[in-house]
Amino acid sequence: MIPLTRPDGTAVLINPDRIELVEETPDTVITLADGKKMLVRETATEVATRFHYYQRSLHVDSRFGGRRAYDPPTDHDPAQYEHPNRARLRSYNESTRG
Repeated sequence: MIPLTRPDGTAVLINPDRIELVEETPDTVITLADGKKMLVRETATEVATRFHYYQRSLHVDSRFGGRRAYDPPTDHDPAQYEHPNRARLRSYNESTRG
């Protein structure tokens, strides 16, 4: 959701996936997929920038091999790290020992 401001000053969150069209005539009018129109204070460029940052925030964790904020530090011992959504991490040497 991206935060925008209505002309009366109230904040509104808009699902950017539902935005079809952003026009400046001279006010900024956002047309949603269902045909509803919203008038907002932000310029079309500002709406596009917020949309861009929203899209980037969705794809930050999806890069292969990228570190996430909740990953352990690089100097952490993987044998001691247990994450509820991952199997216990062990090195090859530990798994082959009796």
